[in-house]
Amino acid sequence: MTGSASERIISPATRVFWDRSFADRRALFEGLRQRSPIEFHTETDGPGFWSVVGYDDVVAVSRNPEVFSSAKGFTIDDVPVEILEFAMSMIAMDNPRHQHLRGIVQSAFTAASVRGIADRVRGHAAQIAADLPRDTVFDFVPEVATRLPVQVICELLGIPESDRPMILAAAADVISGGGDQEFVTAPGGAAGLGQIYGYALELGEKRKAEPGDDLTSRLVSTTVDGETLTPTEFGSFVILLITAGYETTRQALAWALHLLSEHPVQKELLLADFPGHIDNTIDEVIRFASPVPYMRRTATVDTETGGAHIAAGDKVVMWYLSANHDENVFDDPDRFDITRPNAGKHLGFGAKDIHHCLGVNLAKLELRVMLEELFAAHPGLHAVGEPELLLSAFVSGIASLPARAGDRP
Repeated sequence: MTGSASERIISPATRVFWDRSFADRRALFEGLRQRSPIEFHTETDGPGFWSVVGYDDVVAVSRNPEVFSSAKGFTIDDVPVEILEFAMSMIAMDNPRHQHLRGIVQSAFTAASVRGIADRVRGHAAQIAADLPRDTVFDFVPEVATRLPVQVICELLGIPESDRPMILAAAADVISGGGDQEFVTAPGGAAGLGQIYGYALELGEKRKAEPGDDLTSRLVSTTVDGETLTPTEFGSFVILLITAGYETTRQALAWALHLLSEHPVQKELLLADFPGHIDNTIDEVIRFASPVPYMRRTATVDTETGGAHIAAGDKVVMWYLSANHDENVFDDPDRFDITRPNAGKHLGFGAKDIHHCLGVNLAKLELRVMLEELFAAHPGLHAVGEPELLLSAFVSGIASLPARAGDRP
């Protein structure tokens, strides 16, 4: 970087970057892409990091885990080793350990396995749609977007109905970093992490003693190469499933209603042929909103990427939100278009690398079924105001979205 030019850069790890509209956030990333696909940013309380904003460079870093490791953490902030060990699960591991654990749990998330729970997901979605008030403004986030993913994940794990409010509160604490609309660049909430972890250990022990027809029972008994998940590994996986699986899906649901309401022609197109357009609509929502804006890696050796000389030990941050709006890959990237031919190239679930989202099939099922049930019961459902955005670099999220289920005036 050069003197005066570098001083004008707004780092995407700062509050001033995210404390603005979604359009302004995208515009800032566009400016960074025009400067350089990879650029170094300083930190107030850290060594700084390389910011990767171009699509091709994000893919290149993602698909080179030998050079760009996950084991030092996946957030811009350095997380204490003990937190990484018990709370961050496979997402903060490299192969072969990552591959081993993924091999134990991945059977529960195949397309065939997810189809097996489709009827239960639809039952929850239909009830949520039926519960919506008519001709009264309500907050779509708690009334719809939050309810389905937490119900599905808790049911999958065999968590009793009476315990679900506690799990929901703990997950919210982790995602918010333990604060209330304080700016965060990483999940935190030690209290929430501890609650979920402790609960998972107890649940795992119960299912070992008395197996049931749920994912917990399968996970604590599944053997791969003669090994099962240890209690610590199981507890860490439950944290990952509850927080990541819950948060990304609820944010995608909220973004879907906001974007479809903001672009009524697109909504009309979807409702005119829901089966024909819904899968591409989901991809376009994920591309446009990028519920997970970034992931971090750490260089294991001195290397060169995108013209940048990266030293061993340097933090490298891949900005999916920027890559998903890269004009070199997506024509007119700030246009929301459910017929976009390459919407499926988005990196919202990862870059087809070793850490590609394990729950992608489940997330897409929930989104497809929930939107279908909502618009079948309430064709006029629409947002009636601007969303309140989360003040977070780690979740591109909507905290609140006023909506109405009645016919559009």
